[in-house]
Amino acid sequence: MNENVSPLKLRRKPVQQRSKMTQGAILDAFVRLLVEKSYAQLTMRDIALVAGVGLGTLYEYFPGKKSIAAHCIHERFKNIGIAMQTWVVEQQGQPLVQIVTFLIDRVIALHTEKTEEWSALILLERQISDIEAYSDLYGQIVRVWEQAFAASSDAANYAGKSAEVVHAAVYGLLYQRLMLTPQRKIDAGFQAHIRALVLGYLQF
Repeated sequence: MNENVSPLKLRRKPVQQRSKMTQGAILDAFVRLLVEKSYAQLTMRDIALVAGVGLGTLYEYFPGKKSIAAHCIHERFKNIGIAMQTWVVEQQGQPLVQIVTFLIDRVIALHTEKTEEWSALILLERQISDIEAYSDLYGQIVRVWEQAFAASSDAANYAGKSAEVVHAAVYGLLYQRLMLTPQRKIDAGFQAHIRALVLGYLQF
């Protein structure tokens, strides 16, 4: 694989529904395998077998394992951002503390659905993402938190506060827990600690 080519560049862009389903099956197979074995142990043949596609078909879509990995990470984080944007719209015009609390609770709930998958992908992101890709994904979510500030009814009261700090607090605590101890349940106590940290910063 040419290292100068973005791993997000597909050999075959899915347009028809069948092509999209094939790509989705490949990405799902990759994540399932990643939970079972290390990234280094995964082969394109393994992925093709679990996805139920031929090896040739797999290479029609993705030039290599790193490309599949990059797409899995990109799609997961992009979907988090899309979901958060929807929640911000739902909370439009509410006080910032209410919006932030709502987002924290929803983000945590979304990540606790498949903790082992999230743990594997978070670890993998740190192995394969360069600083540009990491900054891009990180920046996308920071911008959603900025939208949350702007959508609140009392944004002027928090003029000196940073959406980036809020994101760093939520992201740091949640992803450290998911990455290091995915088997530990994210309970109400842990959720309360994240809320207290973020709301304490906003109200300080």
